[in-house]
Amino acid sequence: MSDTNCITVLTARGATEILKTGGSQAWRLDASHAAKHQYLVCVQNSKKDWGSQEAKHHHAFMVGQISGVSRAPENPKRWIINIDSYAEIDIPDQWDGNRNPVSYRNLEDMNIDAMKLDFKPVSKVILSEVRDEKVGDENDIKPLNIKDAKAGLALYFGVSEDDIQITIQG
Repeated sequence: MSDTNCITVLTARGATEILKTGGSQAWRLDASHAAKHQYLVCVQNSKKDWGSQEAKHHHAFMVGQISGVSRAPENPKRWIINIDSYAEIDIPDQWDGNRNPVSYRNLEDMNIDAMKLDFKPVSKVILSEVRDEKVGDENDIKPLNIKDAKAGLALYFGVSEDDIQITIQG
């Protein structure tokens, strides 16, 4: 298989924090391209002085099934790769030294067989608690510009931003 089917991230966050927030964040990436991938592979960066590292440096420690890509709550100019299920792994030497912490790869090239992984659901209770902490009341709607609205709708519907037309009537 030669296509990329996973996004690999070099992260200082550990599995506990990623599961608590429902995904890995806050990445600079092309959200429409990232949303087309099926899996997220997290590789530990334990050389940072922040985060919540739990795995050994450069070990792949988690595979998540991507459920979407959305604006990161902590930085709206960056993205969170959301997952709805995950499997714990421990595969050493999974970072090639690339300075960009986001890369597009293939699970097979990383010696990961998705069919052999034991995927567990990401707890919806934890996700709703995080949403309540970050967003507050569901009626607490924040202003949104046309560009961001088109980007979000394109991701949601799986179409190009150019295919989204927004009409405002006053």
